[in-house]
Amino acid sequence: MKLFPDKNFKVELSESSSSAMNDLKQHTKLTSNIVSKWGVKEDFIGQVDQNGFKVISSIVGFGALCILTGKFENSSGNIEVRFHKAFKILFSILLLYPLIGFCIIWTTKGLESAIDFLPIFIIAFLAIRFVFMELSFRLISKIV
Repeated sequence: MKLFPDKNFKVELSESSSSAMNDLKQHTKLTSNIVSKWGVKEDFIGQVDQNGFKVISSIVGFGALCILTGKFENSSGNIEVRFHKAFKILFSILLLYPLIGFCIIWTTKGLESAIDFLPIFIIAFLAIRFVFMELSFRLISKIV
């Protein structure tokens, strides 16, 4: 089980890779900072060059969760959809909450009380991982 989900796609282009990269460049607000901004009219925000691309969707609130990286060669290409680094940090902090709760109960009420709460903490960890992270990734990666 991977902590952070990702998707890999192999695509076949109907045109050459250079024209696909030019189309992507026309629909992308080129910037070195890959963050969502209000008022951006382009479809994507990020970096596009002849070697590859690294973009996010310009949809404020949803677009920054998933980052798309890829390369096009001849008439095929690979696209990887994964969590943005900032959201990995935020979700990692959220995943630490059950462990922090276990440690607090252990120090205040003892190990036996903490072990009694262990199933709850495991369920909380799994709920954060599979409900919050997995569902949000799956839904937003379809939007992007």
